[in-house]
Amino acid sequence: MTRRLSLPTLLYTLIGSLILLSACSNGHDHHAAIGVILSVDGEMIAVQEQNTITYAIGDAIYVPAEESTETITVQFLSDDGTPFTPEGSGNSLRHTIGNTDILGIIHPVDNDEWSFQLTGNQTGSTTLQLDLWHDGHSDFSSLDFQVTVEVPTTD
Repeated sequence: MTRRLSLPTLLYTLIGSLILLSACSNGHDHHAAIGVILSVDGEMIAVQEQNTITYAIGDAIYVPAEESTETITVQFLSDDGTPFTPEGSGNSLRHTIGNTDILGIIHPVDNDEWSFQLTGNQTGSTTLQLDLWHDGHSDFSSLDFQVTVEVPTTD
């Protein structure tokens, strides 16, 4: 007995194949990042998992005014939730700061593409967005992380 595909099944298969082929046609491996982890000395300070950002403290990353943070390390989350650091040439970290009067960035730190320090230029709040850049385009753009620059309290 010979089975024939219905016209709708054939069309869906063809469309799906074309989408898959066009997505992979540029000859390089895409990173399937769904999120990003920011940590200091192995301790998470903020994480974006798909459309949710969680902060270790409060509702922002806190930066002391007129000072720099410790080195912040970036890892991305694969589609199965496993943290990874991109390898190979052509990968880089890009950043966008909402208001550079409030916040600055030192990147890279010690020639490590996946690390940076934030500098509190003046008190206030702004945003930080990170991009996993690969061969001339962004493979992943984070949501905006909230950053608050404040005068450190003395105990």
